[in-house]
Amino acid sequence: MMPQCNIKPIQPSSVWFWIFAKGQSTSCAVTETDRNDAQQQFVGMMAACGGVAAANLLRQALIGILAAVCTFQAVGAARLTATMVAPGVYVVPGSGGAITSENDGRAANVAFVVGPRGIVVVDTGISYREGEQIIDVVKGISDQPIRLAILTHPSQEAIFGAAAFQDRGIPVLAHRLGAQLMAARCETCLRNLRSVLGETAMAATRVVEPDRLIDGDQTLELIERPLRLIAPPSSSAPGAIAVFDEWTSTLITGNLVTIERVPEMRDADPKAWRDALVQLQSMRCRHLVPGYGRLGTCADITEFSHYFAALESRVEALMKDGVSLAGIRDRCDLPEFARWDQYETLHRQNANYTYIRLEQSQFK
Repeated sequence: MMPQCNIKPIQPSSVWFWIFAKGQSTSCAVTETDRNDAQQQFVGMMAACGGVAAANLLRQALIGILAAVCTFQAVGAARLTATMVAPGVYVVPGSGGAITSENDGRAANVAFVVGPRGIVVVDTGISYREGEQIIDVVKGISDQPIRLAILTHPSQEAIFGAAAFQDRGIPVLAHRLGAQLMAARCETCLRNLRSVLGETAMAATRVVEPDRLIDGDQTLELIERPLRLIAPPSSSAPGAIAVFDEWTSTLITGNLVTIERVPEMRDADPKAWRDALVQLQSMRCRHLVPGYGRLGTCADITEFSHYFAALESRVEALMKDGVSLAGIRDRCDLPEFARWDQYETLHRQNANYTYIRLEQSQFK
C-alpha cells in the first residue's frame, strides 16, 4: 500500500526539473538554479513519500500541471531557432500574426548569411532582447564574427533589436530614407510598443542611428560572399532594401515581399512597389525569405503582386457605385485573399489607403 505523506506546496521551478529530468518535452525555460532548487525539494519529497512509487505519482501530478505553469512563461523565454534556407543562408522564423505580448512581438522573419570572413544579419528584431537572442542564435551556427546588421525597412519588427548589435561593436546599415523615417517617428513607435509588450520585454530598447547609409543599389564584399543590396527609389516604404545572395540565388526581401500575409501599405507607393516587384521577380531566385510568412521562391511574387491589382480594382468599382470612405472597409472584400494572415486588419486599412489615393488622383 502506498504510504500517506504530507507534501509541502511545490515551487514552480520544481516542475521544470522533474519534466526535463524525465525526458518530457516542453518549450518553457528552466535555469540551472531552478534545477538545483528543484532537486533539493524533490529529494525531500521522495524521502517523505516512500520512494519510487510515490515519485511516480508525483511525476504524474507535475506533468498534469505543466500546462498551467507554462501559461505564466512568456513567449520570450522560448529559445529562437535558425533554419538553413540554402548553404550558408539561415532564417530565424517569426510567428506571424499581430504584435502581442503572447508572441513577444516576434512576428517578422530575420535572416543571416555566413561567408568566409564573417556574417551579415538581415533585420534585428523588435527589441533589444530579441536582438541579443538573434546574436546568440548566430553564434550557435558559426563562430565567424558578425560584421554587419542590415535594416531592410523602417518598421518596428526590423529595427529595434539594432541597439544590441551596436552595443557589441557591430555596425548597422540602412537606406538614408529609411533612417530619416526612423528618426522622425520611431520614438513614438517605441512608446507604443512599451505599452503593448511591457517594460520588461522592451528593456534597453532604443532608436538607433545607423552607422552606414546607402542611397541606392550596391554590392557588399565584406564577408567575401557577394551580397547585392537592391534599393528601389520608392516601394513598400521609404528606404526599403532587399538582399540577394548570389552564391545560392537567395533573395531576402524584408517587407518588399510577404507570403500569404496581407502587406501593410501605410508608407507605400503602390505603383513603385509593383514596379519593384517586377524587378525582383525577374531575378528568378531559387529561394525567397520574405519579411513575413513561409519560405518560397521568386514565383511566389506573382500572387503577392496580384493582391495590389485586385485591391485597386475592387476599390475603383466601389467608388463608381458611390460607396464612401466610411463604408469602404466593410465592402472591400477579396475572398481569394481571405485566408492570408492579417486579412481582417491590414486589408481593411489598405482599402482605406487605396480609396484616399484614388480620390486624390482625381483632383490632379
